Amino acid sequence: MEASLKRLRIRFTASMGLLSGVLLLVLSVILCIAVFASSEITSAAVLDTMLKSPDDEVVDDMGRPCFMFVVTPAGISIPPAYEDRVLVYGSNADDIMQAAIKTRSGKFSEGGMHFRVRSAALNDSTTLVAVIDRTADRQNLVTVSSLIILIYITSLLVAVLFFYLYSSYALAPVGESMQKQRDLIANASHELKTPLTVIATNLAVMKSEPHSTIEENAKWMEAIEAQIKRMNGLITGMLQLSKMENVPLTLTDVDLSEITEGACLGFDAVCFEKGLRLVTKIAPGIRVMGDKDALDRLVASLLDNATKYCGPEGKIGLRLTADNRRARLCVINTGDPVSDEDAKHIFDRFYRSDGARSNPDNNSFGLGLAIARATVEAHGGTITCHGIADKGTVFEVMIPLAKTSARKTDQRSVTPVSDSATDYTAENDDDCDLLPPSEK
Repeated sequence: MEASLKRLRIRFTASMGLLSGVLLLVLSVILCIAVFASSEITSAAVLDTMLKSPDDEVVDDMGRPCFMFVVTPAGISIPPAYEDRVLVYGSNADDIMQAAIKTRSGKFSEGGMHFRVRSAALNDSTTLVAVIDRTADRQNLVTVSSLIILIYITSLLVAVLFFYLYSSYALAPVGESMQKQRDLIANASHELKTPLTVIATNLAVMKSEPHSTIEENAKWMEAIEAQIKRMNGLITGMLQLSKMENVPLTLTDVDLSEITEGACLGFDAVCFEKGLRLVTKIAPGIRVMGDKDALDRLVASLLDNATKYCGPEGKIGLRLTADNRRARLCVINTGDPVSDEDAKHIFDRFYRSDGARSNPDNNSFGLGLAIARATVEAHGGTITCHGIADKGTVFEVMIPLAKTSARKTDQRSVTPVSDSATDYTAENDDDCDLLPPSEK
């Protein structure tokens, strides 16, 4: 898996680096074009101004040298305003003016310097010629281009480094998914190995006595049947978990209070048979956007978990309340409280603690609470678990209310309390001590 993740990180970094390189290159080219275009536009504007106002001295705002001269049949004359500017070029001045006359309009180079020229005819024999020195522009463009290239390379390296480091975070869910897949295969294989071994052993025993009757093989057949049910339970749980994690639920406006009451009714007999007391406190009319069957399985799963790990002659408490935004379902059981370490992993698939909450009948695969978490998350809610010293373990579910339920929240200030035998008020029953301190 490490090798696969490393290849994914390299591919992710390469693709993001290539994308960043292309974007940075486009931006760099645009910036270079903008600098060049700005130079061209401003120089052309200066030349046009000089030709339109030959009697006025024109100064370039960017400080580039510019001058103008007049070409007549008698020769070249320089307006007084530009004589000093021409003299700056010394012996090269005549060559520059001759090259300008030859070019007439456009760019030219002379003596290692670069110019732009435009001309305008005053009459058939007289021509105005305006020249601007673009040598500084060329140098600036080279400097800016070099700087942009340096910034481009540096930015690209930083981007590649950033995306490589970021890839460990971005691909964390992929790594987690791959790890879960590996764990699922390993754990499922481990869980299936025992029942398959038992089935194979029992079949071997039955084969060793080919003349035995069905009655004589009854105990071997019962053992095989039990293991088949065990494997069927594992497969069913895995399918439910996969469905909850990967298939979107169809959410409708459902009455969570009614669903919870129905689930509690089904566990009355279970609790009575095990000598447990089920205490419920369910506020009426709490509605959520959810899947009725999934929510029914959720409540049943939490109650089933509570009955498995409740202490002898213990109590199980269920409370359903709501505030303005969320429905709150608490399921509490007495007995040894879950440890902080187990609480961190109790919703992981195939997780079973080695301590007090290990399954007494060895018929659990550690999928029930994983399915419960997936169900709650599919409804946009949260589920937590924690132990209360000397009391027991609390599972708390928060699910957003439906709009129809949120409007009625203020009408649920008094919540009925009942157990499997009698109805009574919360203030007069010690079972309320099962609830977390914030719920008293």
